[in-house]
Amino acid sequence: MNNSFWNHLRRGMLVLMLVLSGTAAVADVPSQLESALARGVQLRQLGQLDLSIDVLTQATALPATDQQRMRLFGELGASLRQARRLDPAATALKAAYGAASGAQRAVYALELGHLSVLLKQPEESRRYYTEAQQLAGHDFVRLGAALSLARMMPGPDSLHRLQLLLDDIGKSRGTDTERAALYLNLGHQAQALGEAGLALVYQSLAQARKLSEPGAPSRLQIEALDAMAQLYETQRHHAEALALTRQALELLAPMPASAVGDLLLALESRQGRLYTLQGQPGRALAAYQRATDQLELQRLDIPIEHDDGSSSFRQTFEPIYLGLLDALLTAADNSADADARASYLRRALDAAELLKQSEMQDYLGDRCTVDTVKGGTATVIAPQTAVLYPIILADRVELLLQTQSGIARFGSRVAGPLVRSVANSLAKDLRNGGVNFIGRSRQLYDWLLRPLEPFMAANQITTLVLVPDGALRLVPLGALHDGQQFAIEKFAISTVTGLSMTNTTAPSAKNPVALVAGAGQFGPVVDKLMQTKLGQNLVAEVTRQSRGEGQAASRMLRSPVLPMSTESVQTPATLVRSLREALALPGVAKEVEAVSRILPGTRLFDAGFTLDAFRDATGSGAFKIVHVASHGMFGGSADASYVLAYDDFLTLDGLQALLKADQFRKQPIELLSLSACETAEGNDRAPLGISGAAIKARAKSVLGTLWPVDDEAAVRVMTQFYGGLTQSHLSKAQALRAAQVELIQTKEFAHPFFWAPFVLIGNWL
Repeated sequence: MNNSFWNHLRRGMLVLMLVLSGTAAVADVPSQLESALARGVQLRQLGQLDLSIDVLTQATALPATDQQRMRLFGELGASLRQARRLDPAATALKAAYGAASGAQRAVYALELGHLSVLLKQPEESRRYYTEAQQLAGHDFVRLGAALSLARMMPGPDSLHRLQLLLDDIGKSRGTDTERAALYLNLGHQAQALGEAGLALVYQSLAQARKLSEPGAPSRLQIEALDAMAQLYETQRHHAEALALTRQALELLAPMPASAVGDLLLALESRQGRLYTLQGQPGRALAAYQRATDQLELQRLDIPIEHDDGSSSFRQTFEPIYLGLLDALLTAADNSADADARASYLRRALDAAELLKQSEMQDYLGDRCTVDTVKGGTATVIAPQTAVLYPIILADRVELLLQTQSGIARFGSRVAGPLVRSVANSLAKDLRNGGVNFIGRSRQLYDWLLRPLEPFMAANQITTLVLVPDGALRLVPLGALHDGQQFAIEKFAISTVTGLSMTNTTAPSAKNPVALVAGAGQFGPVVDKLMQTKLGQNLVAEVTRQSRGEGQAASRMLRSPVLPMSTESVQTPATLVRSLREALALPGVAKEVEAVSRILPGTRLFDAGFTLDAFRDATGSGAFKIVHVASHGMFGGSADASYVLAYDDFLTLDGLQALLKADQFRKQPIELLSLSACETAEGNDRAPLGISGAAIKARAKSVLGTLWPVDDEAAVRVMTQFYGGLTQSHLSKAQALRAAQVELIQTKEFAHPFFWAPFVLIGNWL
């Protein structure tokens, strides 16, 4: 849903509620509560949601009439909704809704409809919108509800309804400002319908622009210009789009940035795109830099997810940072001065780091957690180590290589979509143990590593740290092949989500104490699993398998995880038992035994690996290595990522809660190993879950697997890896390389299916 429309709607509703409640007459001598209410609304309109919530929450303790309290809860609910605090928003809005009637109730029904959209409750939102439309005593609310209902219709029905609403808005009794906001909302909806809605887009946006122009420049006038510029840009009328964008920026210039920051972002980033298309790289760079500066100022105020469910990372952060990266690299190409080129490359790496931070924040659904780790330690790059940033752009792949001595730049003239396609195909080949992977493996090697070979040889690089981009996260770099050997046979290889989120200090202990936890058999967690949609899918698979159909039920855990449900499912005991047997991991017992022989410390196995036991063990903060062997899945978001203990789910948030001892803050875990856990197939965001586990657990690095591993191969890799760490005192990356190379040299485990899924993410020392 268009955020601008809802800002105008809330302003309009405040005025309406003052009139409806009869309190406008006391505006000459406002009460303390009226002042707080007005201040809270003003702060929300300026984008300062936390302050708005604080002011309105404190106002709930002040004396108030029933009407004032109703309005107060309504405005508090609106601020909470915009801040994505959905549960308290529902409580506040339902309190206002329950106290209201008639036209007042319509206002809060409309707001609850919008909240229900965010909660993904379409029937509830439709019910509230319909009620708001029926009860509305003002055209602005009635038409706002009608537009919201139109958005929920199928494309052709929505288009027909919008055409009718265009006439209704023209005949409405609202002010020019109200009608302009409605036209603007209608235009955004019609634009989402593609070519079919194009004529309607032009009509509605033209009306919005016309109605918003009289008087002093306003935010609404800028929004109308921005929307028209967006339309012209999509229609490739670049000169007209740029002219409208510049006009909007001129009107915006005297306004406080806090009130129009989101518009500044949209306008400056569009300027960057259009100047790039017009061959004006200097102006493009300046525009993208201004957009980035504003983005950093607003970072904490931008929701992870917009009202329409779209990701702010995909819509806002990623395009701006990639635009800035492209412009900086172009500036480096055009500079004859070596120092200037080096400066542009440093700024490009900084932009790449901001991009990685934003993507992790988007994945975790939490900006604060990432902010606590970024920049926490000075980056240390040792001799013979290089950090590789492959940056996939539309027409090429840029390769930035950071070493102790500076930044080197290489590249491949290959289209970004082709690189992603080959990476996805190779990842599928390796995951399935395919025999025809070498061709794609060599292609990626030629694009990503071949250009670096002379530099790597000249600088005697032995450890390569990858900062992967998109689909490249699905492919273990060590499995790329140069025609003679795998990359892992040439380099120790590690991965980081971003150097700014990585603790690169040396290990604090040579003989680390470990907590080794594993579950090969599962208890009460199976009953809890049965209460989820995933569990229901597993039940269906077990039933099919019992009839000789389908795949092994344990493979179902390797499908993308569905959201957890609190709905109970009645399941026969025999089916639960069958599922428990299907989930069994017989190789875990051998792995736990083998790892425990190498690593001194505490062991939790099967019924001993409960959440309480894990919490008690980690509470001491004494462990430098935490090894967990159990079913687990990292999906497309933190909510879809978990590990199975014997009795319950261990989520990423749960992991963070358990590993919160003060000792871990002062001396973080050196290594979190997640054996038998894997990433969702084909989802290039899923590997971020492994990195997210390290961040949540405050671990310097994490060892995970990209796909299901063979039991015997897992035992061999883990024992060799830990032996290399503790007995040969190798670095983590070197120890993993040694373990993987040993498997390559065997006949039965030489295929990368067996050794390549093991990836080290984070500190490589």
